[in-house]
Amino acid sequence: YSAAAGSIASDSKRKSISVQPEKELRQLHRGTVVFATVVLVKDNSVSLTLLQSPDAGKRTIINQRNAMLPIRSVSRGYVESLRDAFKIGDLVKARIAKISPLGMDLTTAEPELGVIKAFCSKCRHPLHLFGRTLKCLNCGNSESRKVSRDYLLK
Repeated sequence: YSAAAGSIASDSKRKSISVQPEKELRQLHRGTVVFATVVLVKDNSVSLTLLQSPDAGKRTIINQRNAMLPIRSVSRGYVESLRDAFKIGDLVKARIAKISPLGMDLTTAEPELGVIKAFCSKCRHPLHLFGRTLKCLNCGNSESRKVSRDYLLK
């Protein structure tokens, strides 16, 4: 029995038949860019839930949904407080730095990585980027985050 559905590939020299899968499934590996949602912000790390990998046209198997973002991997510069860089519910673009049996570590130390969509901590409406500041158009609240170059609402 075949492990995947697909087309038959036969080799008459080796007298073997195999199945070529129709869809290629890839597993996450070190260096893969992923989207994640912030679940918990602590003093020294951020807990995230992985959503998907933005690799176009390829399905990626995400067998481990939980990941951590240590404070040392947030930025190349000094980060005083993670509570200023991330808030619960933010959508983050990150790169996988390490995969181990204990978990997955992410990094946002590159300019294109970081928060790509943030929500107001007062009224939960999406925040819009004005220069380097995020502002809520609903209540006027201003907040700061570790913003990605690819922030969605400009």
